[in-house]
Amino acid sequence: MRILILALLLSTFSYGQEISIVHFNYEWNSGRTYKGLDRLKGIKVQYAYVEQQSAAIRKSIKSVPTIVIYKDGKPIEVIEGGLKMKIDLTIDELKALIDKHKKRKQT
Repeated sequence: MRILILALLLSTFSYGQEISIVHFNYEWNSGRTYKGLDRLKGIKVQYAYVEQQSAAIRKSIKSVPTIVIYKDGKPIEVIEGGLKMKIDLTIDELKALIDKHKKRKQT
């Protein structure tokens, strides 16, 4: 259900791009914003504070930070910070995950 809500409410962030990312966080946790998303070439990246979103989105985000990866406007991966309130995935691991989804369209 959470994925469906995010897909319906945030699909406008993709602007027709193949792959896009929305990074959710709370303002009080902004010191743990995932670093390096600006190094992802050809990927539209949006940052959003949870407390500034609609009630449906606020309810759907259970852990921060959260990164949602979209392909053609549909969520394909959700990466959550968990109890540490920090995403442990390296930027290279995130790139590999995105590349995996890019290649699926080509094959």
